Amino acid sequence: MKLVIRLKPQARADLVALRVWSEAEWGNVKTRDYLSGLKQAFARLAGNPAIGRSCELFGPGIRSWNYRGQIIFYRPIENGISILRVLHERRNQAALDFADQAQR
Repeated sequence: MKLVIRLKPQARADLVALRVWSEAEWGNVKTRDYLSGLKQAFARLAGNPAIGRSCELFGPGIRSWNYRGQIIFYRPIENGISILRVLHERRNQAALDFADQAQR
């Protein structure tokens, strides 16, 4: 069975912004390694979505997982996960609104 990892548009935008910032701060090699590790975290979550912490405060079924300073917000789906956002851990999480994304 192939695991499904869906990136919502805001998650894609988060990853682009993370890549741009990381390349400016750390250079291409470290950025590539960091993003590779992040993708491995996505795969781990897709294979075992229950390992993340429940974030029902943001909406039904939403969970989170911390990867080296980034918090992956996701929702388990059939055979995998739907990634809603990938945000720095210092971001004001209380201001986030996942209502639209959690239903898709």
